[in-house]
Amino acid sequence: MLFNLRPRRQSHAYAALLLPALFAFEGCSTLPGGAFNKSDFVTVAQSDEFYVLRMQQGQTPEDIADIFLGNRDAVWQLDEVNAQLQTAPGELIAVPKKPINPTGVYSNGYRTIPILCYHQFTAEQPPSQKLELRAADFEAQLRYLRDNDFQVLSFDELRDVMQFKRPMPAKGVVLTIDDGYASVYDVAWPLLKQYEMRATLFIYTDFIGAGAALNWDEIREMRDSGLIQVESHGKSHTSLAPISQDSDERSYRNRLAAELSASEASFMANLGAAPDYVSYPYGNSSRVIATMLKENGYSLAATVTRGNNGSFVDPFLLHRTMIYDGHTLSDFEGFLRNFSSRPRPR
Repeated sequence: MLFNLRPRRQSHAYAALLLPALFAFEGCSTLPGGAFNKSDFVTVAQSDEFYVLRMQQGQTPEDIADIFLGNRDAVWQLDEVNAQLQTAPGELIAVPKKPINPTGVYSNGYRTIPILCYHQFTAEQPPSQKLELRAADFEAQLRYLRDNDFQVLSFDELRDVMQFKRPMPAKGVVLTIDDGYASVYDVAWPLLKQYEMRATLFIYTDFIGAGAALNWDEIREMRDSGLIQVESHGKSHTSLAPISQDSDERSYRNRLAAELSASEASFMANLGAAPDYVSYPYGNSSRVIATMLKENGYSLAATVTRGNNGSFVDPFLLHRTMIYDGHTLSDFEGFLRNFSSRPRPR
């Protein structure tokens, strides 16, 4: 499924200030002594697309992003529409009322969002296989994301980006963890809390409660924190692509329906809500399962095909990059490409 792409739209926010006929001028408000509300900011002018605010003592671009854009991490949107973002009292800042370029497509290329895929973690023992990551390596990766100003998105936020409801961030990334191993709670979860980073946990419900797996109490605790989103990896971890046991398409569809309905029932019984997203076991998919997911109200589904995601990718064939023991921090940095350049025509 491909989305219609729109060309880059030039904002020229400051140039708009030279055209007063475009704006409806408003009065100033007093500076508050504490937490900010929208009315605490001095609105100099506004159009259908922008507010123009005058900075006051004690206010920061992060405050503006929090109040007007819904997230302090969205300050990058201010950088995009202000040629030189000035923060001193009295300076003017343009604030977009809606995404300026929701597709993230530009004349020289397009933005992408990498989705990283983890499985197991170990705190002290050496990894027993390549899908098991050392705690120290995981922490180094989280620290790298923090220190380099990456915006870590939940799958809900990724969905909104893919549906053009929010802009594609300049440095966005999604963290996912498949299966539901106990080491997620024991090793990864404390680090995610420490760095205040979101992750999406994809569980297959037959596994939950087994010796090496998470239990539902642990899953609920992580979910209730607001940092961890819990979604479906199926019921039994069987491939959701056709397999040899499927005698025909009807038996294949029946098997898929059973996998989805059993997983959904377990989610409802233990978490009180059905899942909205799927990661395909083994990354295996088909057009049949993608169509079935869409018809059953799912919004996104992820493979383990390496690569990053532009706004125009099929939302039921999202790319993910597997993270293995042995990947260096330099490897990790290479997985975080957020822009794909388009070759210039000769």
